[in-house]
Amino acid sequence: MHAPSRREFLALLARAGVGAAALSSIPPWARRALAAARAGAGTARPLAGAALIERNAYPEHWETTLAALDQAWLTPPGHFFVRSHFPAPTVDPATWQLELSGLVREPLTLSLADLRAMPTTSITSVLECAGNGRGLFHLANTSGTQWERGAVGNATWTGVRLADLLRRAKPAAEAQHLWFEGADAAPLETVPRFVRSIPVSKGMNDVLLAWQMNGAPLPHLHGAPLRAIVPGWFGMASTKWLTRIRAEVAPSENHFMVKGYRYVAPGGDPTASPPVEELRVKSLITHPVEGARVPAGIVIVRGFAWAGPAGVSKVEISADDGASWRDAELSRTSAAAAWRAFSARLTLPRGSAALMVRATDGTGNVQPLEAAINTGGYGNNSIHQVNVHVGA
Repeated sequence: MHAPSRREFLALLARAGVGAAALSSIPPWARRALAAARAGAGTARPLAGAALIERNAYPEHWETTLAALDQAWLTPPGHFFVRSHFPAPTVDPATWQLELSGLVREPLTLSLADLRAMPTTSITSVLECAGNGRGLFHLANTSGTQWERGAVGNATWTGVRLADLLRRAKPAAEAQHLWFEGADAAPLETVPRFVRSIPVSKGMNDVLLAWQMNGAPLPHLHGAPLRAIVPGWFGMASTKWLTRIRAEVAPSENHFMVKGYRYVAPGGDPTASPPVEELRVKSLITHPVEGARVPAGIVIVRGFAWAGPAGVSKVEISADDGASWRDAELSRTSAAAAWRAFSARLTLPRGSAALMVRATDGTGNVQPLEAAINTGGYGNNSIHQVNVHVGA
């Protein structure tokens, strides 16, 4: 990995979501250049094969095209979106170790071979970046990567259940939170490391520590040799390049917990705002795509819908700009954390059509026409509309 230029470094911080307060100890040239780096946050270009769109070059922020998502229920690793807060670290699997420490009675230090010797399991789960849809919010200025709709994917992850490790480590009664730490770091030591924490109750439920993705070794950019998978939560909880799990009394006080990843209303206080945690119910039309020309008559509309722990219970389609809705056909899946494919056969007359999709989760939450704005651009689950031309 090459040493970052000043512009690359500032772009890195902007995409990482490090705000001005956290930059107080960073050199003056960095603070002066921050605005310029953020100004380029919306640049994008297609990568090889047009399956991915480059939103940021350093570190790699790659968004999957809707056409690529449409190809399969399981997103291939080479088509899966990539999001990192800092450059991908160099990790040697032969010497890598996972430490489980903090408020535990039996601290653990495990190699990859140790983990693979334990009972393994696989789960199919959606991962969605919390900022997916940030570029579609009507905001004058939002730091962070300007994702549109493709910072999401569905994969089968294989590894060991975190609960199995916790039972061996025996957390103390007062330990209520698990802090996840990865090997990645910013080029300057003064920039805070990326740390996320989850409740112990979540860790004892369905969290996986994975070394495989869709039956193949976990790719480096997706967190090899080991990453966390936290089903039903936004992707930032699924820490990549995992090296340490600490059991603690309280949630992490890291910048990315206390001030970052919060639903902050314009003018609000990040420290008093709700945290970004569980996925919001959402759906996405992958076929046809925006601006497509389709024949008059029967048109198949398809895509995917997902939600948090409540799962998806219903998907509806509209072909008249939301004036009326009809149920779409939903695929069956035994994977509660996976997305569900939907399809609908519509009869469209010549002219133009505004196709819309909305999903409902198991607790009755329905996708809004427009999600509430927050200054970080998180959790945009606004209804997806696709405009098509209907002809001969």
